[in-house]
Amino acid sequence: HVLADKLNSYLANSSKNIESLFSYPSVCASFIKQNSTLHNSAVDERLFSVVGQILTVKRCRL
Repeated sequence: HVLADKLNSYLANSSKNIESLFSYPSVCASFIKQNSTLHNSAVDERLFSVVGQILTVKRCRL
């Protein structure tokens, strides 16, 4: 469990700067992998669908 040892070492580090993460490449890679989200086009499609409903004649009747 080399990663666990490096993670414990990182957590024991007194520095609170994110730059200190770069001193631990394996922990940094895991951090990026766990904190990166995949783009979901459904959110974009929903946004454009709502905009299409707002920018119509219905808007004047609100």
